[in-house]
Amino acid sequence: MENIKVLRKQETETKALMVGDQISVSLDGLGDFTATAHKITDKGVLFIFDEYVISKPMNEKNTNNGGYEKSDLKKWIDSVLLEAFPAELKDRIADLSIPTVGELFGHEDEWDREHFEPDNDEQLPLMKERRNRVAYLKNELEWGWLRNATKKEVSSADFACVNYYGYAYYNVAADSNGVRPEFWLVR
Repeated sequence: MENIKVLRKQETETKALMVGDQISVSLDGLGDFTATAHKITDKGVLFIFDEYVISKPMNEKNTNNGGYEKSDLKKWIDSVLLEAFPAELKDRIADLSIPTVGELFGHEDEWDREHFEPDNDEQLPLMKERRNRVAYLKNELEWGWLRNATKKEVSSADFACVNYYGYAYYNVAADSNGVRPEFWLVR
């Protein structure tokens, strides 16, 4: 971690990362960003960017066939975005992706359960505060993609999003929305 700058809102006595700590990340061609530690396990630390790094469609066509795993956005994240990370991070990154409905909102809301394909993720503690679900792109409020497709009976063209106000909604796959990367930094 010697080449990774950790930003803390308050001083701590430990050198270990804690939930709420931030790191600065320079993405080649996209800019400089901060990412916040949201979960710490034996596997590593889950970071989510504090802002959207770009606005892109989930798919070129309005379809959620194959879900996020088969999406054009995932292909871009796995190739272009991963290559934009600095070398000292790139070799330690696992599971580069975008957040899920469960991570941001949990599974308590009946509307979410009726509209989105399920995931097994628990709501991240910092995401219980709506302000942490809201993000900007170039200093402007933006909607952002989530990994969950809508259920087929809702739409075969939509994916889950987080809107300007930090609430779950959905949008058609070919529209552009913010991309807020999340990744596991392996210890």
